[in-house]
Formats: sequence, C-alpha cells, structure tokens
Amino acid sequence: MGLLMKLFLLSVLVSFFTFAGANAIVGSVEKFEGDVKVKSVGSVKKSKVSSGLEVQEGDLITTAKEAFVLIKLIDGSSVVLDASSTIHFKSDNAIEQNDGKIYYKITSRDAKNALKIKTPFAIIGIKGTSFVVNATQNASVTLKEGLIGVTSIKEEFELYRKKVQEEFNNYVSDQQSEFEKYKNEQNKYAVAESTKEFDLEAGNRVSFSGQKVNEDAWSEEDDAEFERFEKFMSEMK
Repeated sequence: MGLLMKLFLLSVLVSFFTFAGANAIVGSVEKFEGDVKVKSVGSVKKSKVSSGLEVQEGDLITTAKEAFVLIKLIDGSSVVLDASSTIHFKSDNAIEQNDGKIYYKITSRDAKNALKIKTPFAIIGIKGTSFVVNATQNASVTLKEGLIGVTSIKEEFELYRKKVQEEFNNYVSDQQSEFEKYKNEQNKYAVAESTKEFDLEAGNRVSFSGQKVNEDAWSEEDDAEFERFEKFMSEMK
C-alpha cells in the first residue's frame, strides 16, 4: 500500500473517531452568577462555566451556595438552577436532577419528543409547561401551567388528592375549635389512591415523603418561588 493511500486512510479514521466522539449539543449557558461548574463525559474534574458555553449530552452542571445559572435548550426551553443544585443532561430529551431546586420552562413538544426528568423520588414527563422540581429532603413538584405526568421509580404511590377547596372550606367552618381543625387536618385530602403514576394539573403542587404523596393547591409561597426564578430570567435579557 502506497504512502499516500496510508495517509488518506489515517485521515479518514481520525475524522471518523473525532466525529463519533463528539456529543450532541443540548443547549448553552445564557448567564450565571457565583460558582457554577461543568463536568463533561470523559473528564476527571469539573471546570468553571462561561457565558455562551455549549452544553452537551453527558454534561453534569452544579451550582454552589448563592450561585445560579440559566441554560437555554436548543428548542428554546429554559432551565434555571438554584443554589446547591445539580443537573445531568443525558440527552436533549432526558435529564437527571438528583439534588437542589430547578425551574423548568419547557416549550411545547409532541409525545415523541417529550422531556423526561428523573429525580430520586419520581420520573416526570413533560410536553410543555413551567414548573419547579425540589429534589432536596423536602421533595416536591409545583406546576404553574400545563400538565405533567409523574411515575414512581419504585412501588406504587400512596396518593392523597386534595378535596375540592369549597368542600374543605365548608368542613372547616363547621368545626368548633382550633384544636379540632388541627386534629382533622387530614380531612382536606380524599381517600388515598394506590397508583404507579398520576397526572398533576396546573395550579397544584405535590410533596413526597417516601411513597406517600400529598397534593395541595397553589399557595402564596409558590407564587413567590416562581416570581424569584422568573426575575432571574428577566434580569438576564
């Protein structure tokens, strides 16, 4: 085999492995504050992010205390990591969140391209909506708009759906004392439902304690939470 042919084949092989080793881009760092780091596939250490940094499949991004970062996905969706949070971009349709609090504003997607977020307590399926996932010790999901599906990683959930608010208010007004209201607090939930998966509708939140799940209505605290994240985003424009 001639020298030129050997050089040609070598260049083809180098190009092939370079292409094969490249990971797909899932988004970019729009803006950040504080100590934010990324660990890429094949890397043994984390490095500091920079504005405009391309986020690739396999990247693990973490924020330190008092830090946050806005990541713009390739479809126009936005993801904001709060302080002390971690996100792992498995692909453009699959994310793992094992710690912290993250705000997701996901653009409309068809069923084939629905985003799935895996957390320590459930798998969340999204087609297009905005919500906050809290993967700290007080695990919860709060949904502002749209509809999301929640699937158990382990056995069935023990799901306590909230009663219609009017029904609960009527119940509370009939009580004779604050003690009785406290004692019967559980009556604001319907009978427990055993289920492997369920849908969460807009204006509600669910909190997780093992396999026990409580559904509650949107609160003023939830309003403040979303306003804080959305303020981050507006200040970055």
